[in-house]
Amino acid sequence: MLHAVLVACLSAAVAAAAPAEPLDFQLDSATVTGQGVAVRYTTTCPPGAAGSYGLGVSIAQRTGAHVATATGTIRRPCGRRSHSMVLTNGGVSFRPGVAYAQVWGCAGAGCFQVDPLVVVPVRF
Repeated sequence: MLHAVLVACLSAAVAAAAPAEPLDFQLDSATVTGQGVAVRYTTTCPPGAAGSYGLGVSIAQRTGAHVATATGTIRRPCGRRSHSMVLTNGGVSFRPGVAYAQVWGCAGAGCFQVDPLVVVPVRF
């Protein structure tokens, strides 16, 4: 019973906090560095979003028997300016070729989105 009440309360909180429209994301560039992957991106917050957005980026690439990964999260003010962040490498090196980035984002205080906002190919 308590479980059902808790689930109902969390569902209502998520529905009230999630923005009606998602954050718009555009990957401008991705470059392999010694620390991981440096990405440059542009975002546009949904109309009416105030404050900041949360953004999580994960890049993966099959490299033979292994998978190279790099991930990072950041919180920024809403705006259309270009930003950059360095994604931390998971240990296996990236190779020249195609990788895929999954991007999660949310605007405002309710950052409960779980599904990727977008999946984009990345070429190194």
